[in-house]
Amino acid sequence: MYPVEIPSPIMPESASAKLVDTLRTDRIAQLYRELYGYDASEDFEGLSEIAVYECEGTGYRFYYPFHLEGKEKLYRAIEDLEWTYQEGKWEHDTVVEHIPEGSSVLDVGCGRGAFLVKVKAKRSDKVTGIELNKSAAAYARERGIDVVEALIGEHAKERPAFYDVITSFQVLEHIANPIPFLRDCVAALKPGGLLVLAVPNNDGFLRFDPDAILNQPPHHVGLWNARSLAAIASLLPVSLETIEEEPLREVDWYRQVMERRYLPRRWQRSLYYRVGAHKIFARFIEENRQTISGHTIIAYYRRQSS
Repeated sequence: MYPVEIPSPIMPESASAKLVDTLRTDRIAQLYRELYGYDASEDFEGLSEIAVYECEGTGYRFYYPFHLEGKEKLYRAIEDLEWTYQEGKWEHDTVVEHIPEGSSVLDVGCGRGAFLVKVKAKRSDKVTGIELNKSAAAYARERGIDVVEALIGEHAKERPAFYDVITSFQVLEHIANPIPFLRDCVAALKPGGLLVLAVPNNDGFLRFDPDAILNQPPHHVGLWNARSLAAIASLLPVSLETIEEEPLREVDWYRQVMERRYLPRRWQRSLYYRVGAHKIFARFIEENRQTISGHTIIAYYRRQSS
């Protein structure tokens, strides 16, 4: 149904993307319905399956066709879930320590303002958020955050080369055409300014979980890892400073994914539990969680001066 190769969406003139997998849309829609009460069948209208491609030049994986980005009704359906606008995120606590005092900070996709509240408390009161969800934007304003309801491209035209730091947490994976978005972020950043991107880590255990349905369309349309994040520095006028991986926090989720991966048959799992191996494995995870890759990865870039 899908071609073996297509042009890479982030390097269309110099690299191709190869087909690596196909996924049945009826199964995806069923999981969205069972887990989140959301009817995703309209998002896949006319498609019995979707494809996963990998850019040969960057390792960036993406879903195809490109019109699979989530619509507003999806985000309305999940916005009240506990983790959607979670306050105590590892990436927020980590990134805030990298922000110089007194910096002007823009958070693209600021949600209810959780990160910018931390910035105001610890680093700077010169903070701005961009958020298109009106209810989330209103909530952030109630917390004292200046929120702009506009696309980053529009905002960058109004404030070119304006911010010392621009952050975007768990946004890039929702965008089918990420380079224009990133280019607009860089345009709003001062020369020498810091760009910070946090996304799900698809080098971690996420890649082994076929039931991580929110890592599939229509919620996520791109799959980033350390290699593809590093490649951004070759595509835009930025230099990569460092990449940080979140240590494992979701211990139970990780354990279940690994058990399903390495013990695919019922008799294997039955024996595994009968002899108490699950207790040994649980103890191993707990003792080594700081060395196991968790859910999120952060990349830090510096805008080039010229």
